[in-house]
Amino acid sequence: MKTPIRFRNHISIVAERMVRGLVFLGALLIGNLSQNLPDLLEDAGHILENLPAFLGGLAGIFLLFLLLLGWQLLIWSKTYISISENTLVIEQNTMNRKKNTFALDSISNVNTEQNLFEMLLGTSKIKLDTNSLSTANKTDVQILLKTRDAQELRNYLNARIRQAAPDTLPASDAPANVPEDDLTLYDSRADFSDIMTHGFFSISLFSILILALSIAGAIFSVREFLIGETAGGVAGFLGSFLVIFGLFASSFYSIARGFIQYYSFRAKRNADRLYIQYGLLRKVAYTVPVDKIQALKLNQTFLARLGGRYMAEIINVGMGDDENDRNSYLILYCKKEALQEKLRLLLPEFSEALETEVQKQPAKVWAVWLIPFCITESLICFSAWCLYWFQILTFFWCAALPALFAGLGILLMLLRYLSSGCTLNENFLLCASGYLEIRTTIAAYPKIQYVELKQNPLAALLRLQKGQLHLLAGAGNQTHSLPYFSSEKTAFLKERLLHRQKYPGYTGLMKEQKGENHD
Repeated sequence: MKTPIRFRNHISIVAERMVRGLVFLGALLIGNLSQNLPDLLEDAGHILENLPAFLGGLAGIFLLFLLLLGWQLLIWSKTYISISENTLVIEQNTMNRKKNTFALDSISNVNTEQNLFEMLLGTSKIKLDTNSLSTANKTDVQILLKTRDAQELRNYLNARIRQAAPDTLPASDAPANVPEDDLTLYDSRADFSDIMTHGFFSISLFSILILALSIAGAIFSVREFLIGETAGGVAGFLGSFLVIFGLFASSFYSIARGFIQYYSFRAKRNADRLYIQYGLLRKVAYTVPVDKIQALKLNQTFLARLGGRYMAEIINVGMGDDENDRNSYLILYCKKEALQEKLRLLLPEFSEALETEVQKQPAKVWAVWLIPFCITESLICFSAWCLYWFQILTFFWCAALPALFAGLGILLMLLRYLSSGCTLNENFLLCASGYLEIRTTIAAYPKIQYVELKQNPLAALLRLQKGQLHLLAGAGNQTHSLPYFSSEKTAFLKERLLHRQKYPGYTGLMKEQKGENHD
């Protein structure tokens, strides 16, 4: 590829950036229609009197559209991307001039993405992320180019990044260039049955509950409208129906995306790089340096726990930080034996940790939970009887509310005890948390930003400790709960964190493997 000195994004980026503006204008249009159209229909004899206000609203919305379009065209024409020897520069020369410079060796991921609109136009988006906690919640740089140019730029940036980091092994970009139907070059592939299995076991009970409630709400709203008891008439019915439809669409999409998002999922390990590709309506391709992986996360929904299925997700800057792609899957839902086999091919550095069982919280934790719970339950009972004494509550509710709180509290504590735990081995920290669902985080000590430990007086008396684990990742993966563990392990944890160079974890394994490969 000829080095691009200075270039702009493809002009279709203007249309993509207009999407949010069009959603806002659509909301204004619906509001204008709901306010003026009923008057026009009900008062047909005075249409000419009400028509100017209606058309004036439409004209104002169209003017806002033209202003937004002009502003986006100005930004596109005044924004340039430059690549020098070791830096990438984004320069915007609008009214507020700004210039962002990124060192190539600080880039953690060079990823590509292609949505349905881009497929039709033959364009692709390059997404760059850096090792920065301040920008871990969003993509640092997005560049939209013709697909061929985007692929060439991606290969060029990967090559320059390797040159900037000479201690890494040279690795071929072949997995990023093979035809999409040639899956034989990938270590892990998902066929139709694998996608369907993943979609089923990724369903959340919360999404099912919201879906059922929204359907029930829609039936109730239609019934109220038909019998004429809807407050606000047609406008009130439309407003409530739109809210219910929004909840329905959100929950339905949450369930359906597991079946379609990871179409043709495949992953490849090549030297010190992971290559991940998937997508049908939105195609993505990740290139992940293994040494930039902060942790491995194993997820289990309630259905997956019943079916004995596990899903592996990697935590690093550049995957799972966008609103439409929160999960950075490495291995889709499968049996534990299949998970271990695929992990040996893709991330053998974590094989040791995967074979380690997460230890449940000490039995003494029940005392830490039950004593405050009993105090709270006593206060609830006292309050309920006071309300009964002043005839605010009936005897039934006076007895039912404390019993309901007690039953729910004990159930949650039992689920938490069965699902949560923490293990500290020689090279990794493993922590699991959840109630019906379980999320297990596996982190090597050198990749841990810091650990925040907490201990109330009762836990100190029982020599128990809990805390939070902090990683360099997006907002959803920065903080991980450390359930209660014995205080005797605190010294071991401090030793591993303060002298982490002695315990390199999978980073040390990578260096050993590189030495073996060189030999």
